Amino acid sequence: MKRPLTDEDLQVRAAIDGRVAFAAGAFVVAAGLIALLDRAGAPPRLVAVLGPGATLCGLALIGVLLRNMLISRFYAAGRATPAAYAGLAFASLAAGLFMPFVPPASGGPPFGLVLPSFGGGLACAALISGPLLRRSGAFSIPDMIATRFPNIALRLGIVAVVAAAGLMVATAGFLTAAGALAYAANIRPVTAALLTSVTVFLILAPGGVAGLVWAAAGGAGILLAGLALPLGILAARGQAFPLPIFGDSAAWSAVLTRLGQWNGETGVAPTAGSGVVVAIVIGIGSLGPLLIPATATGGGAPARAAGFAGLFWCAVFTVCGAAIIALSTLAADSTVFGVRPEALPAAFFEASRAGLLAICGGHPATPAAARALCAAEPDFPGLLSSSDIKASGIYLMLALPSLRGLGDALSGLAAAGVIAAALVLSASGVQAFATAVGHDMFYRVRDVTAMTSRRLAAARLLIILGIAGVAAVLAPMSPDPRALIGLAIVFSASTVMPLLTLSIWPRANGVDAAAALLAGLATAEAFIFINGGIGALDGVGRAAVAACAVSTLTGFLTSFLHPANAAGAGAAFVHDMLRGDGDMANPDRGA
Repeated sequence: MKRPLTDEDLQVRAAIDGRVAFAAGAFVVAAGLIALLDRAGAPPRLVAVLGPGATLCGLALIGVLLRNMLISRFYAAGRATPAAYAGLAFASLAAGLFMPFVPPASGGPPFGLVLPSFGGGLACAALISGPLLRRSGAFSIPDMIATRFPNIALRLGIVAVVAAAGLMVATAGFLTAAGALAYAANIRPVTAALLTSVTVFLILAPGGVAGLVWAAAGGAGILLAGLALPLGILAARGQAFPLPIFGDSAAWSAVLTRLGQWNGETGVAPTAGSGVVVAIVIGIGSLGPLLIPATATGGGAPARAAGFAGLFWCAVFTVCGAAIIALSTLAADSTVFGVRPEALPAAFFEASRAGLLAICGGHPATPAAARALCAAEPDFPGLLSSSDIKASGIYLMLALPSLRGLGDALSGLAAAGVIAAALVLSASGVQAFATAVGHDMFYRVRDVTAMTSRRLAAARLLIILGIAGVAAVLAPMSPDPRALIGLAIVFSASTVMPLLTLSIWPRANGVDAAAALLAGLATAEAFIFINGGIGALDGVGRAAVAACAVSTLTGFLTSFLHPANAAGAGAAFVHDMLRGDGDMANPDRGA
């Protein structure tokens, strides 16, 4: 039965709505001022930079304003986030996670395989794993697993897995955000990385999950504006959208053909398709950074409502993103066809220099370099054809305003949306790492008597170390973000999902769960070793599915090696999760 709203609840909700209205108004005013500068003839580079710059400042300001010294707000945003805003935050994190796979993404699985797989995984996270985690009352997956299975070896193992997966997701988001910022603002990659690091720190360190969730909700609004405004302007001009159901299906077929040519070989055998789908579904469905918005809601039912809201916004982002990519593809084709290499617009060379666009198989930075590169190709006729360029998915997301002459203000807004989604994804990965190591290991294992100030100091130190590790150690290696996300999916599928399943199996105890964890890790590592590593999502299918099956089966079978304890803590946990009031995690001082 739903609890009636009290006067205090109504006051809190009114305060939240007021702040959201203020933030939305401030964003509209800022966007309007940037558009006025564009119309007034301000330098194009300045106008294009203002959108990403305002986004960095706005997201950082959200984190600073939400600073607090309360455990419940730092690790769970006070459990006071309305479902509608938690759903927006989830959609923003999902968009950032999918950004490296936006087509065309050469060398990875086909888009027709990745999109439904991500959709299934997001549905699992939004409607099953997230509400399950929130219902337990835990701050994180390791916290929930340790509450259900009080085993020190298991706790340390699951902390290590979730922390590692969090850092991988953080690095993937960091690389995407820094790359888009360097291209949009035309700054050095080192400068872009520094700005990205500072912004992530200011989102997280003052307020923890409170800052993250509200920054992610704001990022969703920025991304929606960056996608919808160009489409709205083109629709007002009578543009027919190349979409399979809502628009021109013939133009959509042409777009798919071009994207297929740019995508190249997938590297995934057709027989591996089902394995990749299952692996992505169970891996994303148990990925810790994605579940953070659910922990910030008021209970299991609000978490599920937030999941439905998040899936709705994910669908909106998908449709708008597909239209943007299709229009950019057609515009790029028409711009290039029949033009001499040295006569391409300057924006093409900027994108080529940033590695987002290939011209004649290379990345020339000047018209002279493009002319020489194309002339070296056999039988080059002197004029470019559509096949002489190869665009990346990120370029197509950013380039529509410039390709269609919509103004530099909209170009900056498009870049701001991509940067915001990637930034909050990176922040969610760092927060998952800091929560796993700071709360689930430092506090629960090392020092359960630690004062709140000491615990928060340790958590903030871990945030600094996590950001420094991503920015100074991992990012300069420039790994493929898809490979990092693929490895995080393998870790989550092979260990986290089996343990979540065993947590609602009454017979299982801590020894069974520890055996399942070891079996899952060993199986995943064996498959990765046999296949010679993981590139992008290649190899994820067999490794993740086999490890998940072996891990779950191990825990299930070992649970029959000892008698069931119907009156034990495990049975009580399962009863409360499925039929009781939930919130079984031990009360935490300050929460």
